[in-house]
Amino acid sequence: MRIFLNGQEMHFAEGGYQYVFLKPYKRSQQETIPQGSGKLHIQLYDNGVQIRTLITHDEVSTLVNRDLAIDTKNQKIYILEEGSRYQKNLDGSVEILSPE
Repeated sequence: MRIFLNGQEMHFAEGGYQYVFLKPYKRSQQETIPQGSGKLHIQLYDNGVQIRTLITHDEVSTLVNRDLAIDTKNQKIYILEEGSRYQKNLDGSVEILSPE
């Protein structure tokens, strides 16, 4: 199975990745829509983040309407906001930096 996040192929991680929102949300809405060869899962958040995941037999493809920082060491996906800065470390971890 192939896995894509915002067009970038990712390695499978047992247990999946956790989303970390830099701008918190209070409400969310989600819906799963059956498609001919799979299903489309849509998540909408009141902070403006939209996550769409198409799941088929061969691949999982997720699109997030924000820039992302992927922490492969701790299995986290940071959903960045405009002006967010981060540092990717050699061990695969991500450090979110304070705004200047």
